[in-house]
Formats: sequence, structure tokens, C-alpha cells
Amino acid sequence: MLFRRNKSLALPDVIAGCRREKPAAQKQLFEAYYSLGVSICLRYASSREEAEEMFDDGFLRVLNKISYYDPDQPFEAWFRTVMIHSAIDHYRRHKSPLIYTDIEEAYEVGEIDTLLERLAADEILAVVQQLPPAYRTVFSLHVVDGFSHPEIAQMLGIHEGTSRSNLAKARQKLQELLIEWNSTHSANRRNYV
Repeated sequence: MLFRRNKSLALPDVIAGCRREKPAAQKQLFEAYYSLGVSICLRYASSREEAEEMFDDGFLRVLNKISYYDPDQPFEAWFRTVMIHSAIDHYRRHKSPLIYTDIEEAYEVGEIDTLLERLAADEILAVVQQLPPAYRTVFSLHVVDGFSHPEIAQMLGIHEGTSRSNLAKARQKLQELLIEWNSTHSANRRNYV
């Protein structure tokens, strides 16, 4: 997914303004990074409204922690990290305890590449959002954001085996959802031909 930034945005000046708590700079940063932030949160949320709530929490964290940003590093990478951690914290605060199981209970998952090739990005996101929160969180952290199982275990306060199990179960559930999606949409295509 590509996000277009305002080419005229002078990011160092905006960040400096945010550090001085200038509302105009905060608004510029919000407008420039809203799409990116919400798209990150959508991977962890079950709805757009929940993603926007996660983004709001994350953006406040960005503003509160902007003094920790190192200007020698890419701002977007730092911003992504803050958003991901905010999404995880959202689950810790707002969701009932996540149910995790150990790797021994996970089962094998087949290949779903051919089904994925037929889906648009928004359709894939809609399918991922149907996963239970525990599975969706581990799946997004590992597959999309590239965190290792030890890192995920530490972030979520779970065992590494539980992270692996939830990833395997997420893939299995995704396979089931994609097969269901494929059969539903294949039937619809036949009706319109």
C-alpha cells in the first residue's frame, strides 16, 4: 500500500513544532500520517472504528514521546513502531483476556497462495479482520510486521510456543475463511455470467 505524503511537508520543522507542543505542527503531522497510521491499526482491529480508536491512542503517544525520536533515524519507521505498540496496548486494555494455546495443539496448514492471488488488498484485510483477536494480533505481528516469535512473546506476555501456535491456527483459520470466500465469490460470478 502506498501512502502519499505532502511533498511540501517540512518534516524536521513539523517535528520541532510538535516538540514545542504547537497545535499547527501537531495538525500537520496528524494529516500527513493519518492514512499510514490507520492502515497499520487496521491489521490489528476488527473494524475501521476500532482502528481509528487505536490510531487516536497511538497518535497521542507519538506526540507524548516525540522527544524520544532520533532525527538521524527515519521518522516513518519510528512512527510504525509506536503505532504497533499502541495497537498491542489497546488489546491489553480493551479486550477480554486473549485465549492462547500451546504449539502442541496447532495443526498443519496447507498452501493458500492461489486464493490470495485472486484477492485485492482490501479483501485480504477484511478476511484477516475476521480472525479472533489473539490470532489476528500474532499473525499481523509476525507475517506483516516481521517480528520474531520471541519478540511477540515478550510484547504480548505469552510463551514463544503460544505465539507459534496462534500463528499456525491463524493460518488455518485464514485458509478456511479464504476457501469460504472463494466458494461464495465463485458462485456469485457464475450467477452473473
